[in-house]
Amino acid sequence: MKNEITKNTIDKEDPNNLETVLKELPQLLVNHAYKKLKSGEDLTASEMKVCLEVCKTYSKEPLSKKEDNILDEVPFDDG
Repeated sequence: MKNEITKNTIDKEDPNNLETVLKELPQLLVNHAYKKLKSGEDLTASEMKVCLEVCKTYSKEPLSKKEDNILDEVPFDDG
């Protein structure tokens, strides 16, 4: 019976497993930073900088991505 209990606990994903933590940590950091920025609390400059840096670093899309400029692809006659 003791072997059955051990086997059942091994089959489930351990929430403290390093791989699980590394997979979930960026999402948790971004969620926490976003909540802090949107909370309306007074933040120090250091807190705000850390929150913005976390969001910028761990977001999937680059936050500083600028709009495509249609003039960048227009061929101009230089003559």
